[in-house]
Amino acid sequence: MQKIAKTFLTPPRIFNVNKIRALIEVTKPKQTFLLMITFLVSYIVARGGADFNFLIATLSMWLAISGTTAINMWLDRDIDSIMPRTRQRPVPAGILKPSECAAFGAGIFAIGQTLGFLVSFEFALVVFLGLFFDIVVYTILLKRRSPYSIILGGFAGAMPALAGWVAVQGFTLPGFIIAAIVLLWIPSHIWYISMHYEEDYRLANIPMYPLVVGMERASWMIVLATAAMLVLAASLYILLPLGVFYLVISTSAVAFFLLKAIKFALSPDRVKARKMYKLASITLGLVYFSLLLGVFL
Repeated sequence: MQKIAKTFLTPPRIFNVNKIRALIEVTKPKQTFLLMITFLVSYIVARGGADFNFLIATLSMWLAISGTTAINMWLDRDIDSIMPRTRQRPVPAGILKPSECAAFGAGIFAIGQTLGFLVSFEFALVVFLGLFFDIVVYTILLKRRSPYSIILGGFAGAMPALAGWVAVQGFTLPGFIIAAIVLLWIPSHIWYISMHYEEDYRLANIPMYPLVVGMERASWMIVLATAAMLVLAASLYILLPLGVFYLVISTSAVAFFLLKAIKFALSPDRVKARKMYKLASITLGLVYFSLLLGVFL
C-alpha cells in the first residue's frame, strides 16, 4: 500500500534536468553570448538605440546561432569523442542522443529563421548565410580537409554583426566593416587555441593552419589580420558619427593586442597561446563596447 501511495503522490518527472542542461550546453552559451554582443551592438549603432523590431531580431539571431551551434555539435560528435578537451560534451558523453541534438538544433534554427523574415528579407538572408558558412562551408567541406578552413568558414562568425546592421540600414559599407572586424579577429580566436591544444587536433586529424604551416608562420598571419583590424576600427570613426571615446578605446585595445601578437610571433609558445586566445576575446569585447560609448557619449 505504501508503494502504491508513493507512486500516486509523487509527481511525475516531466523534465530531465540533465538533458535540459545538455541541450543548453550544445548551444555553447559563452560563444553564443559573444556573438550576440556583436549583433546587439551593431543593431544599436545602426539604429542609434532600440525599438520593437529589436526584440524580434534579437530572438531570431539567438535561436539561429544556438541552433547552428547545436547542429555543429551533432556533426562533430565523432571528432569530439577523440579529443580529450571535448570528450565530455553531451553527445560524445552519451547524455544526448545524436538524433536529439540534431532535431533540437534544426528546430530552434528553423524558428529563428522564420522570425528573421518578420524583420526583413535581407536580415533573413544573413541569418541563413550564417548557417551556410558554418555548417556547409566550414564544418562539412573544409574543416577536415583544408588548413584554410576558417578563412572562409570565418564568415559565419561575422554574420551576427552584419545582421545587426542589415536589420536597420540594409547592406551598406559601415555594416560590412563592422562585420569585417569580427572576420579579421577570428584567426586569433581559432588559431591560438588550436596552438594550445595542438595534440588534440592531431589526434582528431584536423589540419588546422598552425599545425600544417607551424606556429610561427600562423602567428605572423594573425599579426597581419590584427593590423588590418586596427585600420578598419579606425575607419569607422570617419564613416560614422561616433564620439572620440570610440576612437581612443577601440584603437588602443587593438593596438595593444597587435603588439602582444608581434611579441608572441617572435617567440611562439603553446602555453602563452591560451593567454593570447583570452586576450583576443577581451580585445573584440572592448572594440564593441567602445562602439556603444561612441553612440551615446
